[in-house]
Amino acid sequence: METSLSLAAGLTRTPTRGWIVVLLSRLQASSVILTSYTFGVFLPFISQDLHLSPLEAGLLQSAWWVTSALLSLPCSVWFSRARQVPLVLVSLILGLPFLVLQGLARTFLSLFLARFFFVLCHLISTPARPLLLQQWAASQQYALLNAVGLSLHSLLLAATISASAWLITTVGSWRLVYGIHGVFLGVQTLAWWVVAREEQAPVSGLTYALEAPQPTPLRALRAYPQGWLLGLTMLALSATWTAIVTFLPTLLLEQHGMPPAHSGPLLGCLYYGLIPCALLGGVLEKRVQHRKLLLWVPALCNTLFGVLITYTSTPWLLMVLLTGVGVVWIVSPVVEVLPFEFPGIRPREVAVVTSLVKTCSGLGFALGPMVVGLVAQLTGSLQQGLLVLCVLTGAGVLAGWWYPSHRDAEGGCR
Repeated sequence: METSLSLAAGLTRTPTRGWIVVLLSRLQASSVILTSYTFGVFLPFISQDLHLSPLEAGLLQSAWWVTSALLSLPCSVWFSRARQVPLVLVSLILGLPFLVLQGLARTFLSLFLARFFFVLCHLISTPARPLLLQQWAASQQYALLNAVGLSLHSLLLAATISASAWLITTVGSWRLVYGIHGVFLGVQTLAWWVVAREEQAPVSGLTYALEAPQPTPLRALRAYPQGWLLGLTMLALSATWTAIVTFLPTLLLEQHGMPPAHSGPLLGCLYYGLIPCALLGGVLEKRVQHRKLLLWVPALCNTLFGVLITYTSTPWLLMVLLTGVGVVWIVSPVVEVLPFEFPGIRPREVAVVTSLVKTCSGLGFALGPMVVGLVAQLTGSLQQGLLVLCVLTGAGVLAGWWYPSHRDAEGGCR
């Protein structure tokens, strides 16, 4: 039975087309989740138009992440046997109409349903990224590819978040901006159809490995308990992130009179530092053998920065703290690679463990705005909501501390 690492053992260098396919896949995922990460900038405009309550705002943001948390793992099992290149294309084509419908929504319910079905279409391609890595890239370059992808992701998000409020004000409609987003994703769909040719994949044995009889990949959830610790750590980081991008512009507007046109660029600081620093992910994967350091240290910084942001209104200090929250995510390319290190893990099992981590991240992204919205509704204070959420993310520090310490010579951890 082929393991994940032995399958691509003969490939020592990722070809140019492999780089394009893997990074285009990452760009597509980043473009899809723009509807979540930019929601905080859109929220003041949408709330004014649709008359949303704080709880409804939290639910709209959570529609993405609750759906992801519930269905990422089942989708990775159901669709991990499929041919991943056409699977991604189908996912993109099905999702585009629901992106446009978000811009046409006239009520809370219609916007909620459009967001729900958009993410549902995206989840079809859940196993694609780890399996495309194994089909198109050399295993020695997994972390480097993920790091470059994270840097490009950060560049896209920084530009989008910084410009969104200005763009909405300029064109006079948040709805029209959703249409622009749809065109952008449509161009990427066409590029995928042109570039991603399965017959030119350098690792030709993946399809046979996926179709071969084997135990259910769900066994990985029991065989590799360290996957749960990865998930809990990422849950903590995700909850802080989505709470900040959802509610910080509103908090700054209500308590300090800072308009979204100013707070939007401040939120871009979540990405400015991450654009160059993300490239360090590949270096960390090679240099830091104490794997738990890659988890509990960023989780601790994340909690501390989140608490301080809750009580800060000074622009320059917010820039520093938001940059800090962003930079701790340089470990995410390594977290995506760590499941490949688990001893004897098979390709579909990597997809399942990766989906477990995504499920936990999705749960964190969902819980962030839900907790903040609920506490704000009960106490009448967004500040209290953000504080409670940030304190709870301390659980990620404990999860990172319990992760196995060292990578052994065979690539596993002990």
